[in-house]
Amino acid sequence: MQKKIILAIIVLVLVAGATYTATNTRLFKDSPNVIIILTDDMDNSLIPYMPKTNQLIGEQGATFSNYFITTPLCCPSRASMLRGQYAHNTDILENSPGFARFFKLSEEEATLNVWLHDAGYRTALYGKYLNNYPVNAGQNYVPPGWTDWAAFLGTDYEGDLYYNYTMNENGTLVKHGDAPEDYSTDVIRDKSLTFINDSVKADSPFFLFVSVYAPHGPATSAPRHEGLNADLTYPQKPSFEEADLSDKPELIRSLTNTGDEFDVDDANIYFRARVNALQAADELVEDVVQTLEQNGQLENTYIFFVSDNGFHLGEHSIPSGKGTPYEEDIRVPLMVRGPGIEPGTQISQMTANIDLAPTIAEITNIRAPEFVDGRSFLPCLQGENVSWRNGLLVEFGYEVDKAFSSTYNISALSDAQTLKDPETDNLLVGVAGGAFRGIRGEDYVYVEYDNGEVEFYDLQADPYQLENLAGRLSAETLSDLHTNLEALKYCEGSDCQSLEDDLKIEFR
Repeated sequence: MQKKIILAIIVLVLVAGATYTATNTRLFKDSPNVIIILTDDMDNSLIPYMPKTNQLIGEQGATFSNYFITTPLCCPSRASMLRGQYAHNTDILENSPGFARFFKLSEEEATLNVWLHDAGYRTALYGKYLNNYPVNAGQNYVPPGWTDWAAFLGTDYEGDLYYNYTMNENGTLVKHGDAPEDYSTDVIRDKSLTFINDSVKADSPFFLFVSVYAPHGPATSAPRHEGLNADLTYPQKPSFEEADLSDKPELIRSLTNTGDEFDVDDANIYFRARVNALQAADELVEDVVQTLEQNGQLENTYIFFVSDNGFHLGEHSIPSGKGTPYEEDIRVPLMVRGPGIEPGTQISQMTANIDLAPTIAEITNIRAPEFVDGRSFLPCLQGENVSWRNGLLVEFGYEVDKAFSSTYNISALSDAQTLKDPETDNLLVGVAGGAFRGIRGEDYVYVEYDNGEVEFYDLQADPYQLENLAGRLSAETLSDLHTNLEALKYCEGSDCQSLEDDLKIEFR
């Protein structure tokens, strides 16, 4: 009898131990850490100049060759990343009013970080948030769902957000000066490493949003990187300084008439500065990976390296900037490493910023809300052969009949919180008729501008978008494109996914 009791006790202990181990194993797999490292205005031409990032994320994980930004401006893109929605559903289609609109619509109450925070994650954002943060919310406002918060004041543009900036650090305004230790990428790095260490000590899964300002203009480099790459030249495409613009919309041609010539020397100078500004971000990636490894968390962490939008430097004879439907502005880098991703994976499926939130939701075993327009690309990361979308909506700007001026209280703003867009390179902002909606298909792009002008490029035959074929398409093809675009520009949730899947245009 005594032997049976002892045996029963042993069995119970073994079962309990097995249950504990299984539970721990399940939690380990279902609650991985997630880090997004977001650059600002980084186009694909800069990828070769971040060797640490390429080695530690790209080579050790997946590199995406067809990752797109559905609205190629900072604030709309970031809002789409946090909500998993197209810009017409966040209603953030330009940088202004930006945060003020996002706040008024209470969209921060259901963002990726909130989902994760509610699931028990420690969450942190360091660096740039949304343009015009914190207009209408109060200078000390911290959005919901963040365990730790240190964001640039988007209304403080006396500095350039590399030096002489103010950060809201968990409700306290902290001014940074122009000393080397104030260089913002390094400040963001230090906060990020501390957060990782603290989260490990707290035995908690974590979500870290690292949002550096580089290589955004004026592309200021850290003192240790000044003067590097003095002989570097911008890798020119056939579209650089395109001479014959007669096929381009008048809206686009007008962007070239600035009174100042943007030439090869300008492109080279700006490109060198952008490369140098990214070197501190490249070092940040290395430091983050090393800290994860030291804490035994590298194999339990997904790291996303991505940009909020692209950038052009003289393509189609347009001066430096962003916000156009051309490839330089909408197609950006994305690299991901993490559990289950084979090193050296190449992903060619058409993915986008609206996919980040649902992908991370699936990674962390969270159900994404029904309002999400994007889809999870986790199956692609895991090497599965899945059916995929045939196109994406690209959109920019408030259309004439959808003005936003009456939707927020301008008169309530203090002098210190005046709504503004400090960036001078959003070239179509404020241009009458410059808002556009388009379809970026697998091998074509079709765009309708608010003033009625149209563009179409066959990307297989013309990858540099030199010849606008809109005037040569049949009436039937143009009608099909327009009908599909009209459906996409008002889609919501799973309907967007169905419409993307059905984008199979027969060109006649």
